[in-house]
Amino acid sequence: MKGKGKAGPRKNPVIVVAGESNFDREVLSHLLRAFRPNTKIVNIKEKTYLREADKQLTPRIDRLRTLVQGASVRGELAGVVVHVDLDLVNDQKYREVRSRIKNELRNTFRCPLAVALSAFEMEAWLMQFPSAFTEVNSTWVLKAQYKRCDLTKVHDPKKVLREHSWTPAYDVSDAPRIMAKALGTDGKVISPVGKNQSYEDFITELAAW
Repeated sequence: MKGKGKAGPRKNPVIVVAGESNFDREVLSHLLRAFRPNTKIVNIKEKTYLREADKQLTPRIDRLRTLVQGASVRGELAGVVVHVDLDLVNDQKYREVRSRIKNELRNTFRCPLAVALSAFEMEAWLMQFPSAFTEVNSTWVLKAQYKRCDLTKVHDPKKVLREHSWTPAYDVSDAPRIMAKALGTDGKVISPVGKNQSYEDFITELAAW
């Protein structure tokens, strides 16, 4: 009677991050490290566009599945995070788009999921942490009207930041450094100043993993 074969070596967990830009994916990676500090994070370099997909959503997520499989081939898939810019201020549309994307992802992946549908853009998430801007550059002081407010309703936050007339001006490449400064000395995310529903939804999903 043959003995049972030995189980293969256990693979290390991997979280795969997809999205529209490398800078946005890096921002999410900083957030993920605060929640899953001991899990490897892999960013998919190919840009993933899902918001305007509509009839093309399924084939685009099929492509995403192929990319995720390739990114996690050396590890055990522990989660998939997808970033999408909503690029508008509309709560009903936000809910519709988020639900559509999340349902399609659930039908494709059998691991924990988190959708970062940033409303309006990722900069509206960053603006919840005004002290992080100042830590990156001491002259970057967020105007009072954007503190302790509902940042979900701020239209075109990239433009808003550039209108601050900072020297040097804010650039999208600064986003990952700002998010890194939003992590406290303990590696946890500091408490936000203000509100952003899309950020709260994303953090709630991560916390439930």
